Amino acid sequence: MTEIKLFGASTIAGQYLKKKYDSYLKDTKLTCFSRSNKSDIYFDLSSSVYPKELFLNEETLIISFSPIWLFVPFLKNYLEQINLKKIKGLIIISSTSVKTKKYSWNDFDKKLYYELSFWEKELIKLTNIHSLKTTIIRPTLIYGDIGYKEDKNLNNIIRLMNFSLFLPIPKETGLRQPIHYSQLSKCTLALSKSYLSENLSEKKELNIFNIGGDEELNFEELLNRIQENFPKNLKLRKCFLIKIPNRLFFFIFSPLIIFSPKYYAALLRISINMVGFEPSYKIHGENKNKFPVNARIKQ
Repeated sequence: MTEIKLFGASTIAGQYLKKKYDSYLKDTKLTCFSRSNKSDIYFDLSSSVYPKELFLNEETLIISFSPIWLFVPFLKNYLEQINLKKIKGLIIISSTSVKTKKYSWNDFDKKLYYELSFWEKELIKLTNIHSLKTTIIRPTLIYGDIGYKEDKNLNNIIRLMNFSLFLPIPKETGLRQPIHYSQLSKCTLALSKSYLSENLSEKKELNIFNIGGDEELNFEELLNRIQENFPKNLKLRKCFLIKIPNRLFFFIFSPLIIFSPKYYAALLRISINMVGFEPSYKIHGENKNKFPVNARIKQ
């Protein structure tokens, strides 16, 4: 039996993969590692003491939803202690920030770009040294079930709309391609299935997928879709979106440069297109999904 070792199993994408993997990979054993979920095998990537479940008894595919800057240093040491012939391949989650934040000017984004870029290069070196088949998945803006704490990327916007009668946005905004965690998990499962197929030897040693959701939306459309997925009696449904000229918008919020360069940079990106990524449905092969996916309404 082939085994999948899943790292970062307590992430929302990891949890979804755990629920769905059996329908994709029926004859595959799944072993999960995390630091926070009691149902998984406890393991800290910084630890030098490995639980017995980390060692390979069957042919194994390694999947990681953990931050790449934590996983790759662990992987370097791990590969020196196991039978490499048992490894079918690696599927590692990174981020499209390695592309979209390459020329950022604020320290937070520059640091994120540097870490992603550096550790991706280190991973590729390992791929070459050990001749391992490797896939790097770079998702764009990942969101969770709207209205719940698990969704960190959209909750800040939702809170603003809940406590404001109006929300100013730039008149001209760029496009976004947000991807739901379930779409990311389905892509990972589909790629896992192809890894474990008989045609594996025909694939390239390294594959990189820049993936997004199945729709490209401007910022106003994105906010309208969020509002529409909440009951009409909630405050955020009454929040009006006021479009103002871009120059005026950025001038009004320019003091953020002093107090929070990170958030001001985020506002600047509202007017930039961050799309053109592979739609998730083209990878997992299922139906297209409209944004937002699987929205559970919290009242």
